[in-house]
Amino acid sequence: MKPLMRALFATAALAAAVGDGRPVAADPDDPAGWFLNVDPRRRAFLTHTSTAGGPRLIMFGCLRDADTFTTMSSAVGPRENLPRAVLRLSDAATRFEVAGEVVLYPRDGTATFISDIDADAVAMRAIGRRLMPLLSGTGDLAIDIGPADGAGVTRRAVLPRSGLATLLPRFADVCFR
Repeated sequence: MKPLMRALFATAALAAAVGDGRPVAADPDDPAGWFLNVDPRRRAFLTHTSTAGGPRLIMFGCLRDADTFTTMSSAVGPRENLPRAVLRLSDAATRFEVAGEVVLYPRDGTATFISDIDADAVAMRAIGRRLMPLLSGTGDLAIDIGPADGAGVTRRAVLPRSGLATLLPRFADVCFR
């Protein structure tokens, strides 16, 4: 499948899988904290919300049937489109970084970071080797989102790890094995 077609397919599938067409929008059924959605097509979405039905502060999605790994976050604060942005997830010892963009969704003007990475099985395992040690650590996780060139304002959100450890084996099994 051509890269553009794969990206369009993955974006449409992701929007359908995670809500009402706004990928990091709240879903009334989202619980507070960390949760995992897995479907039979070998897709997994690891998500954190601060409150039940609240905005999805971070979502990692692997679409194995579309060879795509997605990172999305609503923790960008109010801002305009930012065509080159970086999301850094970190703790005291480890960091995971992805390049993407901040876009405004037309329906409600919500700013959202999104990164879609073409990832076949080999690339998906490489992502897992970088991400899983961080998710498996201890202490809070910090999300920093800002311009890729380092100029301008960077937004930060802090997430507790409470409830995350029990979800990681299934997430790793679907995404990285």
